[in-house]
Amino acid sequence: MSVIHPFHPERARREQWVLSICAVAVVLLVGLAFLPPITLYSGHVGHMLAVHIMLELFSTIVSLLVVIMALNMTQRSGDDIANTLVYGFIVVAGADLIHALTYDGMPALLTESSTQKAIFFWLIGRCFGLFAMVLLAARARLPGSPWMWLALGLLTMTTMFLIGTFVLDQLPVTFVPGIGVTPFKAFVEYGLCAGYLAVAAWLFLQYRMDPEARSLYLAAACFIMGLGELGFTSYVAPSDFINLFSHLFKIAAFGFVYLATFFIGWREPYQLLVQSERQLRDREFELDTLLSNIPVGVFRLDCELRYRYINPAHEVSLGGRHTLVVGRHIDDIMPVQFLHLLRPRIIEALAGSRVEFDYDYTDEKGTEIYCAAMLVPDLNVDGNIEGVVIIVSDTTVREVARRQLLESWREVSELNAALDAHAIVAVTDARGVITRVNDKFCSISQYSRSELIGKTHRLIKSGHHSKSVFEGLWKKISRGEVWNGELCNRAKDGSLYWVYTTIMPFLGPDGAPLQYIAIRADITGRKHAEQEAQRLAFHDELTGLPNRRLMRDRLKHAIAFAARELRYGALLLLDLDNFKEVNDTRGHAQGDELLREVSNRLLRGLRQSDTVARLGGDEFVLLLSDLGSDLETASVHAGDIGEKIRENLARPYDLNGEAINTSTSIGVVLFLMDDSDPDELLKQADMALYSAKAAGRNRLSFFDPALQAEITSRALMLRDLRLGIERDELRLFYQPIVNSQHCVLGVEALVRWQHPEHGLVPPLSFIPLAEQTQLIQPIGLWVLQTACAQLARWAFQPDCAQWTVAVNVSERQFNDPEFVSIVERTIDQSGADARLLRLELTESMLHDDLNKTLYKMNALRRRGVEFSLDDFGTGYSSLSYLKKLPLNHLKIDKSFVDDVLSDPNDSAIVRTILALARNLDLNVIAEGVETDAQMDFLVSCGCAAFQGYLFSRPVPVEQLTLNCASNTAGASPSLS
Repeated sequence: MSVIHPFHPERARREQWVLSICAVAVVLLVGLAFLPPITLYSGHVGHMLAVHIMLELFSTIVSLLVVIMALNMTQRSGDDIANTLVYGFIVVAGADLIHALTYDGMPALLTESSTQKAIFFWLIGRCFGLFAMVLLAARARLPGSPWMWLALGLLTMTTMFLIGTFVLDQLPVTFVPGIGVTPFKAFVEYGLCAGYLAVAAWLFLQYRMDPEARSLYLAAACFIMGLGELGFTSYVAPSDFINLFSHLFKIAAFGFVYLATFFIGWREPYQLLVQSERQLRDREFELDTLLSNIPVGVFRLDCELRYRYINPAHEVSLGGRHTLVVGRHIDDIMPVQFLHLLRPRIIEALAGSRVEFDYDYTDEKGTEIYCAAMLVPDLNVDGNIEGVVIIVSDTTVREVARRQLLESWREVSELNAALDAHAIVAVTDARGVITRVNDKFCSISQYSRSELIGKTHRLIKSGHHSKSVFEGLWKKISRGEVWNGELCNRAKDGSLYWVYTTIMPFLGPDGAPLQYIAIRADITGRKHAEQEAQRLAFHDELTGLPNRRLMRDRLKHAIAFAARELRYGALLLLDLDNFKEVNDTRGHAQGDELLREVSNRLLRGLRQSDTVARLGGDEFVLLLSDLGSDLETASVHAGDIGEKIRENLARPYDLNGEAINTSTSIGVVLFLMDDSDPDELLKQADMALYSAKAAGRNRLSFFDPALQAEITSRALMLRDLRLGIERDELRLFYQPIVNSQHCVLGVEALVRWQHPEHGLVPPLSFIPLAEQTQLIQPIGLWVLQTACAQLARWAFQPDCAQWTVAVNVSERQFNDPEFVSIVERTIDQSGADARLLRLELTESMLHDDLNKTLYKMNALRRRGVEFSLDDFGTGYSSLSYLKKLPLNHLKIDKSFVDDVLSDPNDSAIVRTILALARNLDLNVIAEGVETDAQMDFLVSCGCAAFQGYLFSRPVPVEQLTLNCASNTAGASPSLS
């Protein structure tokens, strides 16, 4: 953005003059372009040499003057161009001088003079001139002293002289006699022309931004020099008119260089001196004006203690006039009561010391006046003392205010002392940063003053209060209002203490708080007493559990939560079976200890969101929340938790070295709606508890009779299954897998449960239950270990040695991080051939983490274990899994085989699976084959392996060996 400067007549005249000369130069150059070639001094070479020397001497002298002025010029901060001028123009002066002395026809200077030699030094001068102009335009500051750059310039010129004298024949030719300048020389001159014109534009733009005469003159010099360079691009002989005339452009350019350096070297320091004098006079006037108007007495005495200056303020205080005071002795003017104070101090000031003192007096009206005086030695230009300057100011208002402030601080100090004795006090700034604390604050917080100052109250924050408490506090005090309330803080050792706090804001002139003072009273003892009273009111004294009153309140909140979130809760009522016998036979002390142990077990077995309470006697209540959004899920969760608690409480108790066994009956009621009444729920839970006791005790009963049967059956089944695993009631059955000739290729291992009361339990009755709990993992491990052990035994039976065994793997098993190591360890311990073990996976197991699945399968494949994909086509897996996973077999689900003859869709699906398997080089096993017609269809479609009731039901290993003994001789060793 350009800067607009005010109109200045002298500047306008200067610009008009410079632009006129530049315009004349342009016109002359255009005129030269239309003139025919003219040769001057034909036959008078000596005349031409004389003219040439005169022309070059002008530029040489100007260059030397520039150097001299630069060596002595005044340097302004940020405008140090002396080094640039010295270095650039000492080289230019030397080059131009040698150029004139080595011109063709001049005496030899070490070597023969020639036009080629003269042109070399001409170009050196113009290049260094352009270099200096670029540095001036860039306002570059060369480091060091001007004398150093003078030496560097002379060294540079000496180097150029040696090159032009002894190495000239190795440089490009610049002139050919009879032909004129060479294209190389013309090219260099055009380049110099462009460079000078570019720098001229640069400097002119600087002048437009800051109208300084130097920039304008240097811009004109570069512009004219650039135009003149055009005249040196086309002459044929050195005596051509255009060659000599172009030297005039150079002279004009150096004239502007001289003006620029003269302006800053001589004229500018003079102008600065004039300006400084003017500013000094202005400052003296301003100082006199200032002293005449300030409300402070100022007067000056000479060494004889006569007045030399007095300002109006002090004149008024003396009751005299200026003309009557100046020149008179202080003994004639100064009141007597001041003389005895001033005289000794004036002597000190005249000795060179600065003196300050305060004094007071009573005026004629009886008012006490306070003053402050300062005496300063008055030095002349040589530094000698020629008097003393005395400044007297009336400090009455300040002194009165200071005394009032001292009185106020005395009162504040008394208040602080009272607060320190009875209260905990802290002061913070507007941001809450602590600036002051008293000793009681340090004592109760256990932090030292240095640890507290500069910190905020977050240092003692206990976490007991919610964020909203502090947000409300800050909103109130930031409005300038007082806040009070109870806060719990944490001491340095981690202990908690309670304080009643009042926070008062101190407001500034704009009404905004400048700082806050917090006054606290220690109420820790009272809060502990309140908490103890509350504990006694709401907790059981024997066990410390919530009592009926607190449990009822929490039940109300649980009912409201369930209604708001639409998630079921449950109330479990527990009663110890035959607790009266423990009291009667072992005493109430042992009974109380048993109740405490029961409460401890209940607390350890609950979630954080649940509540356990003691209603009285041996009755306990469990309040469960967030059990699920549907009735079935909530019932299952409540039943599972209740059964775990019942089993946990049934474990023997060690009471002071005596073992006691007891059982627990539990009644359960679910709730969801907010109209549920706590007392009614307790009645329903009590009814369910009565049902549990009536059914034989040591069991769990739901209030809903319809659901009770299912929950009870499931709970009994789960309990029996745990016992069955411990009692080794599981059995492994095997179903053959055959080829099209009904020869056995392998078997699938299928688990059964031999229940002592219900007989053989099919897997559909207990496997889903095991998968919902953690029991599926021990069951799956048992199946794997049993199957591998059977493989190892079959290895010594020739008829069965090549049979494969397929083992189903549950999702919980496969997701176990130790699954691979468990399978490998089982193979190693059993001694089975890993190549005959096939693990069957379902499609649902492949969805979670494909990378982990690939890692586990590849790890086992390296051991030789094969994999089958069970129930293929019934899930939603991407077919890309078939390409990525290291599978060996696909199993067509029984649901497709059942209707393969009657349903075109099922037959099409079967054909598609077989075609897909062939293309992916996978083997296929058809499950659930029950008729010969199904077998024939599958064979016609290319299926090679089959499994189903047509060949055999799942049977124990003894029966399997007996049934298949006649077929194994023709069995293929594998499906592949």
